[in-house]
Amino acid sequence: MGKHGNKPINVSRLRELFGYAEGGLYWKVDKGRAKQGDKAYVNSMGYKVLKFDGTAYLEHRLVWAWHFGECPEFIDHIDNDPKNNRVENLRAASFSENMRNATLGRKNTSGVKGVYWCKSKKKWKAVLNYDGKQNYLGRFNDLAEATNVVSLARQKYHGIFAKNGEKNGERKDPHHSQRHRILCRRHDG
Repeated sequence: MGKHGNKPINVSRLRELFGYAEGGLYWKVDKGRAKQGDKAYVNSMGYKVLKFDGTAYLEHRLVWAWHFGECPEFIDHIDNDPKNNRVENLRAASFSENMRNATLGRKNTSGVKGVYWCKSKKKWKAVLNYDGKQNYLGRFNDLAEATNVVSLARQKYHGIFAKNGEKNGERKDPHHSQRHRILCRRHDG
């Protein structure tokens, strides 16, 4: 049921009301305001939502249940796009696995998860969250070196859930971004 507290999904009712095509569910029947062919709406968090029988559900949870007959506690969007609910883009995950695949936080300035500028040491600090702990990987003069160290550790310990903060499946190379050049100028002086 996960952090959204969804009540259990009645799979037979789900399949009675909805069909699946082109990566999402659609209404098979007219019901209330919903008309045959209608699809999910997008909520303020960017997730697709469908409401039936008095309960609003995140569409990716319904897609999973529609295909597999049950719904795990957490479902991960492989490409981090909450609107991409194609069944092949979804995978069951633990809370920790789902967090490993998260994108960059809004306050991140390095462009890489787990790499931070340490003002007092004037170096890049690399850390990796694993097994509920933040593991220190070292401090580095060069952002590229810190990025490489944290990326290798993430591949080793996070496996298929490893993500350096890219959005929508795109791998981000900090050496070719304008943001990186600006940051390096700011920190190299």
